[in-house]
Formats: sequence, structure tokens, C-alpha cells
Amino acid sequence: MQHQKKENGNCLFYIVMMGIIGVVIAISGKHTDSGSSNEYVAPYHTRAGKFVKGHVRKSVSTSPDAVKRQNYNKAYYQRHKSRYTKSTKD
Repeated sequence: MQHQKKENGNCLFYIVMMGIIGVVIAISGKHTDSGSSNEYVAPYHTRAGKFVKGHVRKSVSTSPDAVKRQNYNKAYYQRHKSRYTKSTKD
């Protein structure tokens, strides 16, 4: 009887391990798909009224200075909040 219990334990262990491996593969597959896709930007008008045609934008910048620029932009918009809030006209 103990021999049969040991086989059931091994079988259960393999099923659990295969499930974990399957979940890891599924999660890693979704991650790489989302990171490599491009995004279409619909046509729009800027705040100054200029028309911008629709275009495809890369999801990841290829510039080596991209992170430095992103951090500078975040800090700039935090310092100049009043420029980009809607003014109420009476």
C-alpha cells in the first residue's frame, strides 16, 4: 500500500510542476508580444490649433537619451502645472 501512495504523490508533483511551467510560459509570452507592437495615433489638433496627421508610433524609443528626456519632461510639467491647466473664463 505504501508503494501506491508514493506513485500518487509523484504524479501529483509532476502535474503541479507542469502547471507552474505552463503559467510561466503564458505570462512571458504575453509580455514579449505587448512590448514589440507599434501603436497607431489618430489625427488630432494640438493646443495651438495645428493639425497632426495620423501616424504609427514606435512603442519603445530607440534613442539612447530617451530615459533622460522622459525624466526631464516629467519634472518640467510638474514645475509648470499652471501652464497646462484649463483657465476659467467668466
